[in-house]
Order: sequence, then C-alpha cells, then structure tokens
Amino acid sequence: MFRRISTLISILLSILVVSADEPIMNMMPRWDNGWGLQLIDEYRHESDLLLGKSTAYRGFTEDVHLLHLQGVYTWDRSIRLTYKLPYVLDARREMPDNLGGKLVEHDSGIGDATLALPLKKYFNLDGRSGSWGFKPMLRVPLAGEDSYKIYDNEWGGGLGLSYDFETSRLAFLSSASFWFFGNEKPNENKFSLDLGYKFYPLGTNSQILWETDFLLKDNGTENLLAGPALYWNINDLTHIRLEWKHDFYSKQGKLDHGNGDRILLSLGLVY
Repeated sequence: MFRRISTLISILLSILVVSADEPIMNMMPRWDNGWGLQLIDEYRHESDLLLGKSTAYRGFTEDVHLLHLQGVYTWDRSIRLTYKLPYVLDARREMPDNLGGKLVEHDSGIGDATLALPLKKYFNLDGRSGSWGFKPMLRVPLAGEDSYKIYDNEWGGGLGLSYDFETSRLAFLSSASFWFFGNEKPNENKFSLDLGYKFYPLGTNSQILWETDFLLKDNGTENLLAGPALYWNINDLTHIRLEWKHDFYSKQGKLDHGNGDRILLSLGLVY
C-alpha cells in the first residue's frame, strides 16, 4: 500500500508547473505562423530576512519592481519558440550591516534572458480538450556582476513538462520545470497547479483561477506561493491577466528574504 501511495505521489508531482509561464499567458496563439508579444509588470515585497524556517531579522524588507518583455512564434500549433527578457526597474533590500543597523542595497537594469522551444501534443475528447507539453530551455546571462543582483548572470539549461485541459466551464493547468546551473547558483525545481472557472461576460472569454506554485532548490530553499488570478481574453487578439500570490511557506537555504507577496499585471497581443 505504501509503495502504491508513493508511486501515485510521484506521478502527481511529475505533472505539476508554473502555468501562465509561457507567452501568451499559456493560452495563445494556437495557429500556424502565429506570433505574440506580452508585457508583465511585476511587483513583489518580502517582509523579513530568513535563515531556514526562522526569521533571522524581522522587518528587513526587500522590494522589487520588474518589467518582463516576452514573445512567441508558432511554426504550427505544436511547435513554438519563446523568449523572456526581464528588466529590473528598481530593487531595494535591507541587510544587516554587522553594526546593529541596516545596510540598504539597490539594483536595476537588464536581467537574464530565457529561450525555450515548447512542443505540444493536443487532444480533443468528448467535452474536454487539452495538451501535453515538453520544452527544452536555455538561460542566457545578461545581468552583469554586482554585490546585489536580482538575476544571477549565469548560464543554465532546463526542461519543462506540462499537462492541461479545459471544458466549457472548468480549466486545469499543471507543469514542472527543472533548471540546472553550472556555477554557484543552485539548481531549481518548480511545480505548479492551477484550477480555473470559465465564464463569458459580454461574449468574451474569461477565467478565474486559483494558482499554487512550489519552488525547491538544492541548497535547501523551499517556497510555497498561492493566490487568485483573473484572465480575460477580450477578442482572441488582446489578453489581460491580473494575479496575486502570497508566500504561505518560506524556508531559505541561505540568509535571504521571505514572507512576502507579489502582484503581476499582464497585457498580451497575438496575431
């Protein structure tokens, strides 16, 4: 019995992702020679400085404001090329200065780019349609070196798996991504599960989702974030998405910030 339960858990974990992680909002385009652009305005606030699961320095905050430029091109609906280019508009963190006070550090500028080649296998069943996905990924260092940096300026390789389906009223999105880095940056595993309800205001296509993300690094870091999201497909060409996630569980493998929230507002255009 224990072996069967362990096997079931392994299978479930193998299909869990950060959904809406691929442009355009993990939704479009789904036709040959389609392309799209997406802008994401992200703000996150971390309340404390943690070591392990303990608060090492309460009230030592970190605030990060990012702008993400993302794009996608589809040769046909099953083969895509995507890119992600983040830009740090402003980042500020408070660290101990070893004299009983706070040292305030800042960062800004371009971040590390990500290239991916998502491959999808679509299916249509009675009352349900969806896809399986596999994607190789490449992280390209562009951030530069600094004492405080949001991005790590390191090469990395990754693999992603995904499974999603939808009915006329329900949506299910899941995936897992695995990142491998060669130098000081720890390897990362990311899992996510999103459940959504579909509705159609004024003849448009919308979804309300509850999203759950889990991040695991090989230095012992574990983070569980969850929260609601609203997706609005206005006319198949214009897409808007608003999401909020709260850090429900934080364990830091090194002295780092946690116990926070993040808000993302996305605008996507496809042709």
